[in-house]
Amino acid sequence: MVKGRRLVFKGIAWVVMLLALAVTLFPIYWLVITSIAPGEVVMTYPPHFIPTKITLEWWAYTVKAIRRPLINSLIISGTVAVTSSLVGLVSGYGFARFRRPDDSVLFWILSIRFMPAIVAVIAYYLLFSKLNLLDTYIAVIVPHLSIGIPFAVWMMRGIILSIPRELEEAALVDGCSRIGAVFKIVFPLALPGFLVTMLFTFIWSWSEFMYALVLTDVNAVVLTVTIAGMREAHGLMWGAVSAAALIATTPILALAVLLQKYLVSSLAFYGVRG
Repeated sequence: MVKGRRLVFKGIAWVVMLLALAVTLFPIYWLVITSIAPGEVVMTYPPHFIPTKITLEWWAYTVKAIRRPLINSLIISGTVAVTSSLVGLVSGYGFARFRRPDDSVLFWILSIRFMPAIVAVIAYYLLFSKLNLLDTYIAVIVPHLSIGIPFAVWMMRGIILSIPRELEEAALVDGCSRIGAVFKIVFPLALPGFLVTMLFTFIWSWSEFMYALVLTDVNAVVLTVTIAGMREAHGLMWGAVSAAALIATTPILALAVLLQKYLVSSLAFYGVRG
């Protein structure tokens, strides 16, 4: 009887997991189907869940159209992720070790993270217009840093708080400088959290739309703006949009897979100690 119940519960668990997996993967499957379907098939009703005709015209168009925006997105998002995380490491260390937990500056920094892009985009536009920096990498990187750095500071502060002070004090007693203790003792222990912070800031910068739309035009245009502009006379080019969306998802998935062990270890270590 007990064995029979276990088999029933195990079967139910498998059914639930398979349903959840199907629901999770269906949008990706639909993107693939739409990206290889001819234009007249994409808009048919009811939709064809199994393709009857296949074409690569959307992929040929998309690869050519997003080549430059893809490079721009990688440069901008990579710069924002690395810079935000490094500044967050140093600033987070300062707040964790030398400031009070109830310091109002911390809440002021976090409040910048919640500021809607529409509030600041006009000011950024006027500023970069005066400096002749519109449609450049700097015009996008600076606004992105204004959001990424506050997030990184809060993340790294919490991570460094979970690292015992005694380890640094022992290094200082042995003659190590404060900076040396940060990069030789604190940084290796905070590395999983540092990489997770870098991943999150990269994802945010990669998917940001408002600043990139207003502050770029041709030279520094990014992937999100290019995808939104894939239109024809009758509306969106759904096949091209689907192909571009699949390409845009690839770097995020690749980073998530590469940093998977750091994600797990970060949640396990810092989550338990925090």
